[in-house]
Amino acid sequence: MPLLRKDPFVPKKPSTNLKADDEVFVCKATMEAFTDYEEYFQRAILCNSLVWSCSLTGTYEHFWGCAVTSNVPHEKPGYLK
Repeated sequence: MPLLRKDPFVPKKPSTNLKADDEVFVCKATMEAFTDYEEYFQRAILCNSLVWSCSLTGTYEHFWGCAVTSNVPHEKPGYLK
């Protein structure tokens, strides 16, 4: 799991009161949905900032995507968890 400034990252929970015609902005990196563009934009900036680290290797100064892929080779297979 990627860490945000060495703390676990908790994604924003999707809104439960969305209507079919509501405008939604999706952060492709975290797969979070936002109804407020400013909130979405701030998350996009955060994902592209060097504030992420890998919880398994301890490496830091990653972008979101790099922190995610840094975890993959070090995760235990499902049957060992």
